[in-house]
Parts: sequence; structure tokens; C-alpha cells
Amino acid sequence: MRLRFLSLSDAVDVFEVEASDGARLPVYEAGGAQDARALLVGHANGLAAGSYGPWLRDLARHFRVFAFDARGHGGSSWPKGPLESVFAIDRLADDLGEIIAALRARLGGVRLHFAGHSLAAAAAVRLAVRGITLPFERITLFEPPIFPPRDAPNYPEAIEQQERLIRGAARRQERWESPETLRAYLSTRGVFRTFVPAMLAAHCGATLKPDPAGSCVLCCPPPVESTIFAVHRDADTWQLLPRIRQRFHLVSGDPSAPDRDWVSGAMAGIAARIPGADMDVLPGTGHMMMFQQPEACRNLLLRAV
Repeated sequence: MRLRFLSLSDAVDVFEVEASDGARLPVYEAGGAQDARALLVGHANGLAAGSYGPWLRDLARHFRVFAFDARGHGGSSWPKGPLESVFAIDRLADDLGEIIAALRARLGGVRLHFAGHSLAAAAAVRLAVRGITLPFERITLFEPPIFPPRDAPNYPEAIEQQERLIRGAARRQERWESPETLRAYLSTRGVFRTFVPAMLAAHCGATLKPDPAGSCVLCCPPPVESTIFAVHRDADTWQLLPRIRQRFHLVSGDPSAPDRDWVSGAMAGIAARIPGADMDVLPGTGHMMMFQQPEACRNLLLRAV
């Protein structure tokens, strides 16, 4: 059960990338023609590659699709140490760089594209602001949570919402009877109420693992999820955005939604600071857009590439 997707049978192939500090990161081939252009997909904080299972299988009609579990999530393992160091934003960015290198070595000269959501999108941005050229033909980032500076108009909204996420993740219930129990609970709460049923089911199946007591526990421990939210808040990535020299295609949730996430409100500012970036806004969605409107997100991705 160490390498999880939805189940091992859902992945065409699985291989591991070992990070420089010993973390082990599973990379899954989700399907698609062997001669198709390749797409690497990265997930959000607290989720896993398998959370996106139905969306990945849909994308496999157009790409040879790969997805990975970030450290602290899914079937990954990570070293002991202070959480702020083990899950630092630059450490997560380094992991993405190592996964990209391993995938390129396996695929040779195949055309490669990237779609990152939230955590993975922020890791890609972090690599880019460090002057690293990402070897993708097209880079599509779904709401990278690049925290605004203190003098930004939306900083109070961002800090209030991010603090709520940090506290909420730390208090998250870790043990569940089954994925079905978690799904029944989440289906009536918060943004999860807006998830397409198949996506919610996939998420609940991918983010729990059995434990010796006969129940299930979250693959991403609450302190890890909480720490990652905190390091996003404290990063200086916003100030460094003008350094980026690659074309990024950004996708934003609806900034006019009454219950929007702070990231949707910050996306126009993020796009304006990245030279050459273009952005689409997906009406009626929020930060978890591919769980709310997976077909629309697929279409935006296909149009971008």
C-alpha cells in the first residue's frame, strides 16, 4: 500500500524518484498512447495523484499522462526533521525538478507538457524564479498560491484565509473508518459539496491508507498539511515573479464569486508580474476547479497546448 494511486491496477506503471534528502516520490503513468505527447500533472496540498484519477483518465485520451505524489502525500515517504525544513517551498521545488529529470530520462525526446494545481503550480513557479528553465513545451498552472506582499490590497483577505487553512489543517481528523465514511462526511461540508461525485470519491480513496488497527488514516498527516500552508504564506515568491522568462498559461477561479478563495483574487496580480503570462478565468469555480468542472479544465488545458 506504500505506492498509492486509486489502486495499483489503475496505474499503467509506477516508478519512484529518490530526492537528495532521501524522500521517495512515486510517479504514476495514468494511461495514454505510447507515442502521444506526454503530460505531467501535479496536485494540491493535502491531496494526492489519485485524487485526480477520473480527470487523469480523461486526459489520457489526449496525452500520455503521468502524475506524482509530492512529499508528505499519497504513497510518498520523507525524512525526519523539522517540518518547516523538510517541507520548505524550495525543497518541494527541488523535488519537482528531480521528478522532471527522471521523467525526461525515461521518455527521451518526447514532447512534454506540465499541468500543476496549487502546491505543484507553486513549486513550478519557485523553480522558474530561481532561474531554472522548465523543459516543457507548455506550462499550465491552475491557481499557484503565490502569497501577496503586505502592502497589497488583498493581503488582509489572504492572511485571514491562509491562517484559517493553517489552523483547520492542523485540527483535521486523521483517522476514518473507510473512504466511504470520509466521502459521506465531506459531501456535506465546505468546498467539497461542490465536487463532482466521481472526483470526490477518487479523492477519498487516494488520500487514505489502511492502518494496523483496521481503520484508515490520512496519507498526508495534519501537521504536514498545516506546515505546507504556512510555508506558502511565508515565501518571498511574489517579489521574484518578474524574474520568470518562460511563458506560463495561468488558470484562475472566479474572482467575482462571493465565497472565492484569496488565490482567485490574487491571480490577476500574479499574471501581471510574470512577463509574457496569459490567463484564463473559469467562471463559477474556485481554487478546486478541476473537481468542480473537470471537463472545462480539460478543455482549457487542451486549448493551451
